[in-house]
Amino acid sequence: MKYPPFFLPVAAVLAIGLMIPTVSEARVWTSTDGKKLEAIFESLEGDMIQLKLRNGQSVKFPVSRLIADDLEAAKRFALVGDDAMTMASAKKIDLLLARNLAKSTDIRSFNERLPDDLFVRRIYLDILGRIPTREEFQEFADSAREDKRAILIDELLASPGRASHLFNYFADMYRIKDTGVARELDYSPYSQWWRDSLAANVGYDKMVHQMITAKGNLGHNPAIGFLQRDEGMEFDAFSNFGQVMMGIDISCAQCHDHPFTDWTMEDFYQMAAFFGQTQRSMGSYKGAEGKNVRVGLPGAPEGWLNKFQNYAVKQGGINLEDRNERRQFGWYKTALGLNVVDNKRIDIAIPGQIDELGGQVVSPLTLYGENAKTGGKSRREALSEWMTDPANERFAVNIANRMWERAFGRALVEPVIDFPMDWRKHTGQPEVLEFLGQEMVRTGFDLREFMRILYNTQAYQGISTYDRDVDEGRFYLFQGPVLRRMRAEQAWDSLLTLAYGSKIDEVKGGDGSFMREVLRVDFKKDSMEEVFAKYEAYKKTRNKAQKVLVETASLKAKDPEIPVVDGIKMVRSSNMVQPASAASMLSTFGQSDRMVTDNSNFDGTVPQVLALMNGTVTTRLTGSSSQVVEDLSKFDGPDDMVRGVFFTMLSRYPNENELKKGVDMMETYGEDGIRDLAWALLNTPEFLFIQ
Repeated sequence: MKYPPFFLPVAAVLAIGLMIPTVSEARVWTSTDGKKLEAIFESLEGDMIQLKLRNGQSVKFPVSRLIADDLEAAKRFALVGDDAMTMASAKKIDLLLARNLAKSTDIRSFNERLPDDLFVRRIYLDILGRIPTREEFQEFADSAREDKRAILIDELLASPGRASHLFNYFADMYRIKDTGVARELDYSPYSQWWRDSLAANVGYDKMVHQMITAKGNLGHNPAIGFLQRDEGMEFDAFSNFGQVMMGIDISCAQCHDHPFTDWTMEDFYQMAAFFGQTQRSMGSYKGAEGKNVRVGLPGAPEGWLNKFQNYAVKQGGINLEDRNERRQFGWYKTALGLNVVDNKRIDIAIPGQIDELGGQVVSPLTLYGENAKTGGKSRREALSEWMTDPANERFAVNIANRMWERAFGRALVEPVIDFPMDWRKHTGQPEVLEFLGQEMVRTGFDLREFMRILYNTQAYQGISTYDRDVDEGRFYLFQGPVLRRMRAEQAWDSLLTLAYGSKIDEVKGGDGSFMREVLRVDFKKDSMEEVFAKYEAYKKTRNKAQKVLVETASLKAKDPEIPVVDGIKMVRSSNMVQPASAASMLSTFGQSDRMVTDNSNFDGTVPQVLALMNGTVTTRLTGSSSQVVEDLSKFDGPDDMVRGVFFTMLSRYPNENELKKGVDMMETYGEDGIRDLAWALLNTPEFLFIQ
């Protein structure tokens, strides 16, 4: 159904006005005896709530004195914070968007407000990465509260699925892989570090700081996975660093001056020099004076690896004449040696084949702005401080632009991996992106709060604009989100929701703790016997495709309890091996292979059609043991059952014609009619699109 682009006249939006949020704009709290108090929520501890009054004074009193709605708000705010600033910022974004819409010659208003049924489906897909269950849809549909959208947004942002869905985005952006990188080591601890950090809502700036400055191996500090992702291809690693953290694609300048911008080869290598003294593994490096330097195992006494090998042969009884044993032991030593440390004895030299510059060792210099201050710090520490400094507008704008793209289906400045230094000239809404960068800093790079702001905007809650209605020759003004297809991960997780309900948000896969344990070696304190036990445990699982869990302080591996259908583990996409296999449904629907930044695709293919029509999960949903049929068995009449199928599959009410056809199918075919209807709805384009 096509909706007209009309909701609220721009003049009315402009009349809203906006001041800096104050206590006077905060929530009005009501006591059980009818007294009212305008205040900002501060904390909820036990049965006591603390609020900040207009004069800045804080007051504390029992929550039992609040009416039910305010008690619910207090519990919600305890998880995600007060929403006074959230709502004020959302209004400011709408105001800024409306100003430029008012200047447009044809589109002069936001799109019509999204109906509740479409809103609940969109917000579940955008925050949790899955469709709502029938019960979740009905709970929202039955609520008569005016603020039920804001309430739902907060509830979803506080749920485990938020981090799961956000992980999928960053896994694509940062090319997160569990296997197939850096000497074929199992990098699941790095994947789990991302999951844990996002679940704990760690500020994005802090995560970036941890990745840039990380030391040790995967056992000591899983955040080193960022630096180890391209071990042995350090210049390629720097190119990806520029794309994801700065929104600058300077890869062309690795071999020649950039043909379309002012970046030169010297710019590339000077910026890359911030990583020039980063040792990622044992072996030979270019020295600071141009000579080759041999580097050993960081943190280990001299000769430690030889002593360990002697122990393994004499006390451990391994036979290094055996080719397989020799390979396994070599893998483990290499894994211990993939150990990040700052080493002033080494440095990056420009490759010899580069004309004029070849062989030179250059000093670090940032691409723009004041150079990073290295006094008393390592190069990476200096780079991290420069990068995440609130004064570095581009860092904040870069991640804000990406988060906007997640919410609206299109970035304010494109492409996200390489938007110009003069980006204000390359968007129809420059004031919006500038404000978003400021908000990213104000919130402390809190991605949950930032997305909370976007989801509460009038622009986000409007009907989607079809791609065919977007003039590619003009900047899109964001009168509403752009209609988009689900990501592969959203499609998979939605199918699991149909089969197993919301409990899939709680099911975990492997967490990388086993690999962390076998690599967490204190080279000065751990005995050779203790380290050899870790090698033995590592060897037993070296070639297992299934990621394993491990008991606390133990090397005993165990498989998590996960539902399995036809050999496929029924866990959310974020908890699978990263990325899923090329033969998986996720790959079929365009999941990135994680070789290139932001490499997901949304092209329709014949295998996708076949997967939905006849795939294993579809059979589970609509076959003889259909979960959909079982869930609807408690409904009385055929009309209620048809509505239930629509609630389950599409999160909306059927129209009159759809209801009649569905009832006819049930009266003719009974339970088979329910299965057929579910199958038909699953295979409609409507199921796969976010409206």
